[in-house]
Amino acid sequence: MNEIFSFVYKLLIACSTITGLSYVEINIIVYYIILPGIFIHFIGKILRKKHLLLIFSGLIIVTIFLIPNFYVFSENLFEKSVVFLNWFAIVGLDYTQASVVICVFIPAIIIILLYYFNKQKELTNEKNRLTE
Repeated sequence: MNEIFSFVYKLLIACSTITGLSYVEINIIVYYIILPGIFIHFIGKILRKKHLLLIFSGLIIVTIFLIPNFYVFSENLFEKSVVFLNWFAIVGLDYTQASVVICVFIPAIIIILLYYFNKQKELTNEKNRLTE
């Protein structure tokens, strides 16, 4: 778990260095914007509701313009995220373990499942087109 946590941390630090944003800002962008965007993209494809990603993107853009200071906003949201992850001590997970489970394993499983369901939907659609 420590190796995975360290790898993700270093990856986010590298993104921070490249973009000039803080580690905390990058963390918030990845976990509260990019990952949900990926989930919504796949859900939209599965449901044939491609406008879902457009609506999500619009909401994100409007929200970003309404936030007076993204750095301060990110710091506050990150602190709340840390409190949430520390809560998993109740079930025996420390911060590092909870971070890996909640922020790496669960999103990876969700993406894999959504990708699988999307491919199944595409195969079904292709079979239906061929039989028509």
